[in-house]
Amino acid sequence: MENYEYDIEKKMEEAWNGPHEAVSEDEIQKSWNDLEGTIKSRSRRFKYKLGWAAAIALLMLPALYFLALENSQISVENLAVIDKEVYLPDGSLVLLKQGSEIRYNKSFDKKRGVKLDGQAFFDIEKDSLKEFTVETDYTTTKVLGTSFLVSETPNSQNTEVSLYSGRVLMSLKENQATSWALIPGESFVFEDGQAYVKKFETDLSFSAGNKFSDLNEIKLEKLFEFLEERFGYHFETNEYTKNKLVTLRINKSDSLPQILKLLSLINDTNFEINEVSKKIIISQK
Repeated sequence: MENYEYDIEKKMEEAWNGPHEAVSEDEIQKSWNDLEGTIKSRSRRFKYKLGWAAAIALLMLPALYFLALENSQISVENLAVIDKEVYLPDGSLVLLKQGSEIRYNKSFDKKRGVKLDGQAFFDIEKDSLKEFTVETDYTTTKVLGTSFLVSETPNSQNTEVSLYSGRVLMSLKENQATSWALIPGESFVFEDGQAYVKKFETDLSFSAGNKFSDLNEIKLEKLFEFLEERFGYHFETNEYTKNKLVTLRINKSDSLPQILKLLSLINDTNFEINEVSKKIIISQK
């Protein structure tokens, strides 16, 4: 690199000090005038184009701002074990379950709604003029003001919507012409390509943010179904449990052994937990 720079400097020195033809003062002045005219002409064209570009940008700026404002979205994901409380622009509350995500616009001026991946409980503020929509990959839930739970199974088409209060209107994205109207205590289920409605016990749930559930003369077998889903154990029912009713309070923080101890006192039965098979054996005291 040093030799190359030395060669360049040497050639420039030779060209500067070498012989050359004489040039008149008039020709020198003309060359300077031509160079100055070229620079000014290009400078005017550049400033002209730059001015137009700036003017267009200023005119488009408000439109771009409002477009970005209108389409700007908020994404919330819950990576924690406990439910995450999310308050939407209209004051509605979402209890986002672990591993779930919702997306919604910053403003609900034109429409209210969220897109959901996973599971969440919704307590929607009433608005008679604007319905609220919850979209999953395969279903759409429409409400005006109510509370409901939406559960979408990852990597599948399975979705379940359980209504606790108010009314909701369910539809499939692939068939908007058909809809299902739910009342409290009903769940809309879309499973393996089939859609149907089933009943559930509204009291047997902590999804609405309740810290406890008061159960009044509920069938013991119904309670077992709830406990199986909550703790992952299977109850082996028998004649000691058939058609029996129980009245008790279950706290959200109660463990399975605590609940079984309480049931044992109420019904005079023994509950043996088999950790290997994940089964609960029921016998009479």
